[in-house]
Amino acid sequence: MRWSAATISRTVVMLTGALTGAALLGGCSLGADPDRPGSAAPPSPPPDPPAACMLDTAALATATGLTWTPDATTASDTRCVYDPGAPTSGVPTSGTPAAGTTAAGDDADGPAFVAVDVAPTGDTAANAALDTAAAACRPTSRSDVPTAGGGFVCRFEGGSVFAAAVRGDRLVTVSASAAPSGTTTAQLVTALREQLGALR
Repeated sequence: MRWSAATISRTVVMLTGALTGAALLGGCSLGADPDRPGSAAPPSPPPDPPAACMLDTAALATATGLTWTPDATTASDTRCVYDPGAPTSGVPTSGTPAAGTTAAGDDADGPAFVAVDVAPTGDTAANAALDTAAAACRPTSRSDVPTAGGGFVCRFEGGSVFAAAVRGDRLVTVSASAAPSGTTTAQLVTALREQLGALR
C-alpha cells in the first residue's frame, strides 16, 4: 500500500507529538536531578561531641554569669576542659570575685577553667570510689548531691571547687581550678551541684 504525502505528514506530526509528550513526562519524574537547584542530598548531621564534654553550658552560664566553651582541640572521651568567656549579661555579675583574680579566665595562681574527667570505677563500689575522690577535699566542705549513683561537691584548699558522681560504671569528676573574674566560688559550687544533678 502506498501512502500519500498528506498521510505521511500527519503520521510524522503524530509521532513527533508523542515523543515530545514522553520527554516532558520524563522531565517530571520524581527522581532527583543533580543539576537542579535544591535537589542535593541534605547535609550530614554534625558529629556527637566527645563523651567527656557532657556539661550543659547554658545552665553553667546561668549559674555562674559567664559563658563557657569546651576546648575542642584537647577534648576526648575521658577529659574535656571548659574555658570561661564574657559575662552573659555583658557586665560583671554581682558579688565579689575570688581574691587574686585579674581577668576572666585568669587568677593569681594561673588560668581558671572547669575540667571534666571520666574514668572507669572497675571493681570499686560506688561509695568507695566517691570516698577516694573526696580524700583531698577540705574538711567539712563535702556536701552530697542526690544522683542515681551518688555524688558530692566540695572545696579544695586554695578556693578551687571539686565535684564527683558515679554514672554507671564510670566516675565523673568536675573540677574548677579557680573562680574567674565575673563569678564567685559560691556560684561555682551551685553550678557544679546542678550539673551533677542533671547527669543521666
